[in-house]
Amino acid sequence: MTSAALKIDPVSVGSDADELLPGTRLLYGQFKIESFLNSGGFGIVYSARNSLDRQVVIKECFPSSFCRRIDKAVGPRTRARLDEFQSVVRLFVQEAHNLSRLDHPGVVKVHQVFEENDTAYMAMDYIKGPDLLQTVEGSARPLIAKEIISLLDKILDAIGYVHAQGLLHRDISPDNIILNEATGQPVLIDFGASRKEVTRKSRAVSGLRVVKDGYSPQEFYVSGSTQAPCSDLYALAATFYHLITQETPKTSQERLSAIAGGEGDPLRPLAGRFKAYPPVFLQAIDKAMSIFPRDRLQSVDEWRAMLGNLAAQPKAAPISQPRPSVQPASAAYATEAEAAPKASEAVSTPRNPAAPLAAPEASVATPAPALSQLVVVRGPRDFLVSSAAAILLLSGLLSLPHGLGRNQATVLPVAVGADVAQTNENPASTLAVTNVLRLPSGLAFETVETATGTQTIVSNVPAAVHTDLKSGDVLLVYTASGETLGTPTALREILQREFANGVSTYSFVIRRGASTMDAEFHLEVAD
Repeated sequence: MTSAALKIDPVSVGSDADELLPGTRLLYGQFKIESFLNSGGFGIVYSARNSLDRQVVIKECFPSSFCRRIDKAVGPRTRARLDEFQSVVRLFVQEAHNLSRLDHPGVVKVHQVFEENDTAYMAMDYIKGPDLLQTVEGSARPLIAKEIISLLDKILDAIGYVHAQGLLHRDISPDNIILNEATGQPVLIDFGASRKEVTRKSRAVSGLRVVKDGYSPQEFYVSGSTQAPCSDLYALAATFYHLITQETPKTSQERLSAIAGGEGDPLRPLAGRFKAYPPVFLQAIDKAMSIFPRDRLQSVDEWRAMLGNLAAQPKAAPISQPRPSVQPASAAYATEAEAAPKASEAVSTPRNPAAPLAAPEASVATPAPALSQLVVVRGPRDFLVSSAAAILLLSGLLSLPHGLGRNQATVLPVAVGADVAQTNENPASTLAVTNVLRLPSGLAFETVETATGTQTIVSNVPAAVHTDLKSGDVLLVYTASGETLGTPTALREILQREFANGVSTYSFVIRRGASTMDAEFHLEVAD
């Protein structure tokens, strides 16, 4: 009997602090706990240092549903569950040995397994970089469509490798996929719930269900249920559903209940909703998320077969890391100047080239002023604006409606500029840039370079404008196409293109404080 179990009253359900304290040493001082990272149904994860002073991750076997800690020792809450607890520890050690044999760039490496404090531990690589949950929540740089497609391709490689070893991950979710800051490679972590196919000996650990609402398939909610590679693929598909839509998927239990009640599946399919992605890419995710296992994609090979030629295309470049917050003025100007002719062509091209209509006299197009004549629009920051920095203005004017008939063509001047802070004697390398886009209605946006990439922020909302937006909102995704607002010109390009197609209402997924939600604005277009 463990030392912790000997101290447990049969009816006690109280608990001392679950996690080990910083400074705790393990394996005769080889590892030193630095901080608590997170916890789940199977264990507690810590940041630690090894004997070579390298940062590592330590995972402790701690099935929180029925165990507790006394001092450092871990044991069941009641003596009746002692055998079950010891079985879980043995299985943890067994699976850790299995995981230590995995060798793939997309799978976290397990280096050591040991027993101490009446439980077991595994030491793993520390992967520096944001996880996909941070990407979804906005604390890390958003990903554009081609990066998400490349990301899924690499994760499929990793999961296919894991499944080929006879293992299931069983806990795939946005917080368990990290983008390695050094390589851009997505890495699967937290294999504490992993196991081989269910056997009678593993029923104890399978009874400890690892369930994450929105990502877990319905079979994960049933103790002892059959689980297979398609179970992991459901969770992977749900993760990418969240990444693309910025919405947590409906739980499989909600979906199953609605279907059983004859209400239909409440989960909205991706196919047909996001133009930035190939249709088959979205269709594969939808199929992998089928509520019943028999209807899903059954393997990584089947997923790739469905993608067909898309899977065979050259892989996109590795996902780039967050760009520096300071951009040389000359580089920014070159980018915008190169785009200027295309922008001007898009603005001046009639929506119906076969029968262009002249605008009424009151709506005569205003000629684009020279770069030196454009006025720089100040943002909320008290920056010093220099004439040299004014070169960072977006060339060309944005074609947008403002109380205009749909059969009219017009070009309206829009104030677009940059706020610049000069911090030392070398402005070419130390200019912090804020681009500002002001629509004819007075609705204004600014794009700001941050440590996690470009953010498009609502800076002014006139009272007369019909919109759900509020000042300070951050635009994340254009709902109609799934495009992320990750570049200084993304919003301008979306509005130009969509207005040319007759769109007057624009809906976005936004971040407001700690929450994400949908919001839209309407540009008045008379019939």
